[in-house]
Amino acid sequence: MSGRFERYVGELGRRVGAMGGLRPRLEEEVVEHLRDAAAEYRRRGWSPAEAEEQAIRDFGPPDLVARPLLEDAGDLVQPLRALLAPPLRRAARPFVFA
Repeated sequence: MSGRFERYVGELGRRVGAMGGLRPRLEEEVVEHLRDAAAEYRRRGWSPAEAEEQAIRDFGPPDLVARPLLEDAGDLVQPLRALLAPPLRRAARPFVFA
């Protein structure tokens, strides 16, 4: 991963937090999109540095990109947490031999 993409994905990752365990997959997807966009710019004759910078600009500022991701993740993660909460509470109780 290029240094530019690494910094961008790191900043985006800091803004979205753990996202219910979805963060690694999100980072992979973002890097894929950035690489594809940069490759297209390079095919058009842009330098590698210019292509990467433009790909990042096209993707958008991390804070703006993070907002809808967090909203979508909340829609996915909250029902999952509600579903898992009772079994997790039971599992957290100490086991007692009778």
